[in-house]
Amino acid sequence: MAPYNRKHIHENSGKAGVMARGGGAFSDEEIQLLRGLPAVANVTRNRITYADSFKQVCTIRYLTGESPTKIFREAGLPPDLIGYKRIERCVDRWKTSAIKSVTGSGNMSDSEIIAQLVNRYEHAFVMRRNLDSITNRTMEHIPVKAQGDDGIDVGTASIIIKQQARRIDELERANAELRGQIAATA
Repeated sequence: MAPYNRKHIHENSGKAGVMARGGGAFSDEEIQLLRGLPAVANVTRNRITYADSFKQVCTIRYLTGESPTKIFREAGLPPDLIGYKRIERCVDRWKTSAIKSVTGSGNMSDSEIIAQLVNRYEHAFVMRRNLDSITNRTMEHIPVKAQGDDGIDVGTASIIIKQQARRIDELERANAELRGQIAATA
């Protein structure tokens, strides 16, 4: 599926079910297009959940001076579809959260904060890649169900396992961060 672009929105504006301006509810077509993007973890009519990897890359690129709109466009998320305000708020929220998560960030320069975030995100990326690799190897040994069988197919199971592995990783990182905050206050 091709990423959503301004030309597509312009050509289809005025047609039923196609949103011409960003910031409102998404049509069924837009939801399907957004679900096909690596930057999007989940999407509903009114909400987008972005992939952690996209949030991390976006935050680092923003802290190095890149435009949030440019970053989103390059990920297939143009402001015509997403909305300028939604983009600005997301990036601001991610930046604030990332800076707060860096220990001692009040005394650090922007480049030191960025370096620490890059190291953390590299570690998370390697961990995710290893989890994906393990999941793929495990799934190769499972027989494919015939169509019409009750239950889920291997592809669906693989997606569910990957999502759960990522969620576990995310929760473990949040847990470690909270334990660090508790230790710092004790």
